[in-house]
Amino acid sequence: MQINSLTLPAANRLVADYKNEEDNITNLFDYHPYKDFHKRLQDLSERDFNRNELTNVLHTLNKQWGAPEETLKQIERLNDEKSTVVIGGQQAGLLTGPIYTINKIITILELAKQQEKVLGKPVIPVFWIAGEDHDFEEINHIHCPTEDGDFQKLKLHTKSIDAGKKAVSELEMDKKELSKWIEAVFETLPETAHTKDIYMLIQDVEHKASNYIDFFARLIFELFPKQGIVLVDSGNSAFRKLETDCFLKLIQKQSQISESVVKTLKVLEEREYPLAIEAAKSDGNLFYHDDIQGRILLRVDENGDWVGKQQEMSFTEKELKDIARNTPWKLSNNVVTRPIMQEYMFPTLAFIAGPGEIAYWAALKSSFHVMNMQIPPVVPRVSLTFLDTATKKLVTKYQLTTKDVILNGVQSKVKDYMEMNGSQEIDQITEDVAEKIKEVHQPIRDMAANMGDDIQALSKKNLAYLLENIQFMNKRFHKEFEKKHSKVLSEFNQMEQILHPHGGLQERVWNPLFLLNHYGIEFISQLTSFSLDMEKGHWVVE
Repeated sequence: MQINSLTLPAANRLVADYKNEEDNITNLFDYHPYKDFHKRLQDLSERDFNRNELTNVLHTLNKQWGAPEETLKQIERLNDEKSTVVIGGQQAGLLTGPIYTINKIITILELAKQQEKVLGKPVIPVFWIAGEDHDFEEINHIHCPTEDGDFQKLKLHTKSIDAGKKAVSELEMDKKELSKWIEAVFETLPETAHTKDIYMLIQDVEHKASNYIDFFARLIFELFPKQGIVLVDSGNSAFRKLETDCFLKLIQKQSQISESVVKTLKVLEEREYPLAIEAAKSDGNLFYHDDIQGRILLRVDENGDWVGKQQEMSFTEKELKDIARNTPWKLSNNVVTRPIMQEYMFPTLAFIAGPGEIAYWAALKSSFHVMNMQIPPVVPRVSLTFLDTATKKLVTKYQLTTKDVILNGVQSKVKDYMEMNGSQEIDQITEDVAEKIKEVHQPIRDMAANMGDDIQALSKKNLAYLLENIQFMNKRFHKEFEKKHSKVLSEFNQMEQILHPHGGLQERVWNPLFLLNHYGIEFISQLTSFSLDMEKGHWVVE
């Protein structure tokens, strides 16, 4: 295995300007993404954190998920007043979800390791599982590659009436359906020397898991058994209990927070950046979790009451504060306040962000300041593309570059190849014949026009029939042409499927399972042995 950096354009102009340190965007953050860790460490030393209770909760959670010894040691180090964390997060996708989840964990581990060495202080890697999210449709599937170079979406069907309403942390896992789904996924895999071991491992994880967060967490620990990654479920009630004071302050400062976000979004709009979130001054930026109706987004009405977006419920500010004090697990954060809560809970040296997260964090600096906090250094996560030997040989065979295929795919090359080998001639000849038929057929239509409406309609129908037959021959010619060149087209499809699936980066479509099936369970953790330069955002693993 070898790994090489590759320069790719950013996902959008905002991210590009952020990486290039343009003032237009960097002044919307408190720290430089790569150069301010000493300054950040000093700033964190002036704040207090509830380390003892936090580590107690983290110990309990991680032990429940079967955490390895190295993870428990890392949690213990968080009691050190000089320790900090590198943190990032994602929803609990099935079988980890797309590869970018693994990429994010690798980035967290690598930056924590690098900065501990530079700063000479403990830096703990933490992954925030967004268990309070309720969008089950986002995590209930994976895309499985098919033999024709495409993908099929395999979706987990559940009989739970709460799916999509309740937070994922609160969802009961449909074990019967999950087992059937795992079987269906493995049926799409080619048999390798590793398939049986991986199948047994996933079955064991599923057997031990009590819910979808548990299933995700246990699998992460199997993939990273010695790296010390610490997991936290933001939807866990014990963890949410530690958030009470922050909830109270978020309620108190609601108007200032919402106004600050609205103002910053206007600045971003004036600078012609894409807006990743929408905001209004009435936004409560909190959800209420109702036992029957599920998760409800709150806003503040003209009377100062906190009401459901669809008027489902109403609380006075005092009532909502009482909920925060007595049953904080009934509240959760939205996209604006989740980063603030994360900053409140952890001494964050750096936050690891994907392109979408960078875009919406750009709107949050003033809201952090309202809470007497600063945005931590927001470090873009690394992106990995996995290139197997066979696909690399094809890239070389057709005189392409890995970068070009990753960025643009091969469809234009396929078109060039087809035209060079005669596909254009098929279209030209059949089109010429069709035009000649129209020309030769014209006298028949002219004659029919003088004999009445019925015969005129019949003549037009006759022409359409003739043209349909020519079109049929066109399709048959193309089918035979593709059959003749099937090997070449299959090789082009392989390059597209591996390096440019669904017209984008591999990490957004592929699931790690397909890599594990080829290279074994240790493959993912082996990636952490490489030293990655954070400023070189994309890497190709051969």
